[in-house]
Amino acid sequence: MDKIGRIRAFNRFYTTRIGLLDRVSFDGLGLTNARLLFEIGSRERTSARELAGVLGFDEGYMSRVIKKLERRGLITRTPSPRDARVNLLGLTEDGRTTFARLVRTASEAVGEMIATLPDATVDQVLEAMNTIEGVLSWPPEAEVRIREIETGDIGWIIKRHGELYAASEGFDMSFEALVAGILSGFVANREEPAEKGWIAESEGLRLGSVFVVREDDTTARLRLMLVEPFARGKGIGQMLVDTAIRHARAQGFETMVLWTQQGLESACRLYERNGFRLVVSKPARAFGRDAVDQSWELRL
Repeated sequence: MDKIGRIRAFNRFYTTRIGLLDRVSFDGLGLTNARLLFEIGSRERTSARELAGVLGFDEGYMSRVIKKLERRGLITRTPSPRDARVNLLGLTEDGRTTFARLVRTASEAVGEMIATLPDATVDQVLEAMNTIEGVLSWPPEAEVRIREIETGDIGWIIKRHGELYAASEGFDMSFEALVAGILSGFVANREEPAEKGWIAESEGLRLGSVFVVREDDTTARLRLMLVEPFARGKGIGQMLVDTAIRHARAQGFETMVLWTQQGLESACRLYERNGFRLVVSKPARAFGRDAVDQSWELRL
């Protein structure tokens, strides 16, 4: 199945499997009215135009739905203090009661759906949902934080390196094995505080990684630098490199080195901007393809 078909199939599965359509349509409210009431109840004050954008309704259709809810005595419209031409929507007392029933009914339905699943499996589902929601709606202006690695990060780093480099560079499984070996050694033999790893994170999404390991008494090595494709071009790579360089300097290293391959142009430009210089370039056979290995160096 192609990618678009797979997403459409998931959408049909999700809509059917959640199974809330009939259960939220109680008291003759109907799914559309129930959803609009829920959105109004979930916000302090909102306008019809704002909700039309959130729900994907045209303003004419939105106006008709709002009138239905008004006739049922569930919502009120009051002029905005900032612009009298704009009406702000809120819930009446009956509306708040109905909203509470909506939330309770939906929560009970989801609770029943996950009741037989182990907690670890529910966490897995939540992580997948967070990834879908985050990737499709992640705002470029969202705050990005750099944190030290935690439990669960190692597996993610191995997986994403394997998948991304296979897709973009044609690397075979031996590259994923190399990354796994590097990280296994890092976890088992890390020399603290000199050696550290970091994750770039935003809105609960992992966006990238970088590591600093000890090469020798005066030399640090930058390793496993990665930024997710959807988050590139936002300065996240620079944040990761800055973090690694600052740490290496603070630990008293005099030089930082790294290995990469010719053709990874964005990464090489980033390294060059930060003062790294290319010191060795030689043909190689690696990860199932012909390549040109490069070694870069930065005087700290």
